[in-house]
Amino acid sequence: MDTLEPTPERTVLVLGGGGGRGAAQLGVLRALAERGVRPDVVVGTSVGALNAAAIAAVGLPAAVPLLEHIWASEETRAVFRAQRLQMLANRLRRRPYLRSGQCIRDLVRFAFGVVGFRDFTDLRIPLHVIVTDLGEGAPVVLRDGSHTSLEDALCASCAIPGVFPPVTVGARQYVDGGVTENCGLSTAYELQPTRIIAIDLTADSPVETFSRWEQVLERMMQVALHSRVVADFDRFSSRLPVTLICPRAPIHLRAARVLDFVALRDQAFAATDRLLQRIASADGRLDPGVFYLPVAAEG
Repeated sequence: MDTLEPTPERTVLVLGGGGGRGAAQLGVLRALAERGVRPDVVVGTSVGALNAAAIAAVGLPAAVPLLEHIWASEETRAVFRAQRLQMLANRLRRRPYLRSGQCIRDLVRFAFGVVGFRDFTDLRIPLHVIVTDLGEGAPVVLRDGSHTSLEDALCASCAIPGVFPPVTVGARQYVDGGVTENCGLSTAYELQPTRIIAIDLTADSPVETFSRWEQVLERMMQVALHSRVVADFDRFSSRLPVTLICPRAPIHLRAARVLDFVALRDQAFAATDRLLQRIASADGRLDPGVFYLPVAAEG
């Protein structure tokens, strides 16, 4: 009687979007690396795509210190720093965006230099970058062979509509992948993994009061995004092991300050390390489930 060959392990790591809260994602990644997690495929959206690209280039353990260098850079702070004169000028000119996308492109190119890669063909691990086709209103997954440069893919995945201009590739205009799939569990499932590990950045602690309408709008967006992630987890976790890690990082982040990045990273690392002591086995396997991490609010 023939014996069946065991199915090879195939771990997909999913990194969701979340702006400056991507520093908290970096703390989670450091803890996962120290526990021996080694993804076979990486999926990323928005800031998660930037983090994912470094992992795809050199592997998770080697990527962590390089990402810490990138996050501490002036190029990173420039992306999150308010450019009030530029924003005012673009509003007066009635442009459909507030800022140019050059700061994102500068950061992507800086990251390429730090990590030592430039395109999909340079990567050691397959990378899938989620963007949104603005005209079609649908998610698009860019990868090796998609006829889009990695630079354009990463810039597009971070191009928040209304804040940054779309990235034009051929006849298509791409914007932030978070509009349609902020944490790519659906994309990961289609890759036929044996398990999924995802880091979602849209979870937050309960909020009792709001002092400005912008806070209400931001809270509504956060709730909608996180509800989609939880629904996807419920859908796919009945079919394969899914570990969803959700650091509760503050929404209102003074992200231009490097100290905020460092604090988020270190708090997320400590919380993840405590979590992994409970749910990680010696070979790096994680228990399935949704796990919320306490990350202190800003001081």
